[in-house]
Amino acid sequence: MILAIDIGNTTVEFGFIKDQKLLKSYKLSSNIDKTVDDWLLDLKVIFSVENLEVQDFVISSVVPQIEDKISYAIKKGFNKKPLIIGKDLKVPIKNNYKNPYEVGIDRLVNAYGAIHKANPPLIVIDLGTAITFDIVNEKGEYEGGAIFPGIDSSIKTLFSKTSKLPMVSINETKNIIGKTTIESIQSGIFFGYCSLIEGMVNRISKHYNRDFNIIITGGNSKLISKGLSIKHILDEYLSLEGIYLIYKFNHSKL
Repeated sequence: MILAIDIGNTTVEFGFIKDQKLLKSYKLSSNIDKTVDDWLLDLKVIFSVENLEVQDFVISSVVPQIEDKISYAIKKGFNKKPLIIGKDLKVPIKNNYKNPYEVGIDRLVNAYGAIHKANPPLIVIDLGTAITFDIVNEKGEYEGGAIFPGIDSSIKTLFSKTSKLPMVSINETKNIIGKTTIESIQSGIFFGYCSLIEGMVNRISKHYNRDFNIIITGGNSKLISKGLSIKHILDEYLSLEGIYLIYKFNHSKL
């Protein structure tokens, strides 16, 4: 069993995975002000609840400051060196980016996880702090993609840059035409992002002149999935699954 740790810009997700099955997951805020001891306490609390034996700790991270602190917390509290994807563990996917080192490791982890979920070619859409579209070609190679501001980022910007618009939470809505300011914002965000995703999938499909299997993941994926008219697979835990599969691939080479 491993503890897969996905360190993102908004959340840090912990997943206990054994034999390719996610047994339990926890999500904490990505707070760069937390100390090593803070993270160690979080880990101790998680382990006190689960009481599970872990062979390895495996980290995928886009936030170096948090990665360093969690890594040290693991060494300090569990006497184990965590395995870092991209450093200790290779992502076994051909990367066709102009500069392969520019690609966020989270995007490659998702791409590798996706090819074990559906047949390529694939469009992997991650609705997190940013919204990423990542393309995997028919050979299972990473092609590149597109990046947009995330839903939560857009809401915060709208609230901070306008004097009279209220901060709202986004829920599934049936009303395309809002009858209040809050309903109007909810409609704009919910249906707007659904349309963005459908429009981008259509443009990408036209660009390649072929259909793609679509996988949607990330913090807002379950919500937006409800409003999509395109066929897709919803997998909220794709990143954790990708971390495990990369670990498994590298472990088999030892």
